[in-house]
Amino acid sequence: MLVKTKNATVNTSGRKLLNTAKAQETISAYVVLTPQIIGFLLFSIYPLIWVVRYAFYDYDGINATFIGMQNFNRIFTNDPAFWMSLVNTFIIAYGKLIVEIPLALITAIALVGGKKVRLQKFFSLGYYMPNVLGDAICAMIFVFMFSSFNGVVNNSLIAIGLFDEPFNWFAEKWSAMFVIMLQSLWHGFGTNMLFFMSGIQNIPGDIYEAAEIDGATKMKQHIHITIPMLLPTIRIILMLAMIAGIKIMNEVMLLTNGGPAGKTNVVMLHIYKSFFQSTMGASPQYGYASAMGVIVSIVIAIITVIYLRISRNANAID
Repeated sequence: MLVKTKNATVNTSGRKLLNTAKAQETISAYVVLTPQIIGFLLFSIYPLIWVVRYAFYDYDGINATFIGMQNFNRIFTNDPAFWMSLVNTFIIAYGKLIVEIPLALITAIALVGGKKVRLQKFFSLGYYMPNVLGDAICAMIFVFMFSSFNGVVNNSLIAIGLFDEPFNWFAEKWSAMFVIMLQSLWHGFGTNMLFFMSGIQNIPGDIYEAAEIDGATKMKQHIHITIPMLLPTIRIILMLAMIAGIKIMNEVMLLTNGGPAGKTNVVMLHIYKSFFQSTMGASPQYGYASAMGVIVSIVIAIITVIYLRISRNANAID
């Protein structure tokens, strides 16, 4: 009986110690997570609730009047500038995406796949350098490059005989959109290239060696090994690039500010101007800008869901 009592006492003490240790681990975890949870609530959830709430108000920063669905009715019936900016967003985002993703993939294969490329780190850093530079510096570079007077691009095109006189790239919609897409491509290309390089480096080298023994050329190796094994990475990069493309704003604001005459406006810049800037002495339209933000968020959510559904079906087929 004494032995059983001692064993029971020992087991009880062990359980108490174990429970105490678990409680301490739980408390420590909550202490570590608390700043992140508070930051998430303050800087993500609260602004989201604020935007959704004031989408139903006529709010100028001082007076808030509940107007129901009037902001949304105005978007759908009386704001062609919003829809034009949304179309411009898709043109810029997906126009440059068609070039950016294949170019980033080909460059990554060239730098990593060959394993014999000299100065690999130098080229990788050079391609990624635009991401290190600020948006203002990148925009300034392209403004000077495409300047009507003494711009490098105009001078080069005149020197080879394609142009007879300087061309104002920012005076027409499509030429200005071309410059915006080019600058955005140059700015974001390096990040996608590094993602692809990381994915390629994780592919086992034994697979390439086996394919080479079987007589597969480098081209066939990349078509039948590299690209299929990179499909999960490609899908993630595409999704992130599509979402980032819809949120493009800084490049447009710094290069053209939506000009000429608002023809290169993108949806985020349109919302920004309504939210933070007054027009013709009018007060900022916080409520209307919030409604536009809700609409754009829904568009992004729909695109993401459709893309994930397509990717899931593609995975099932694979």
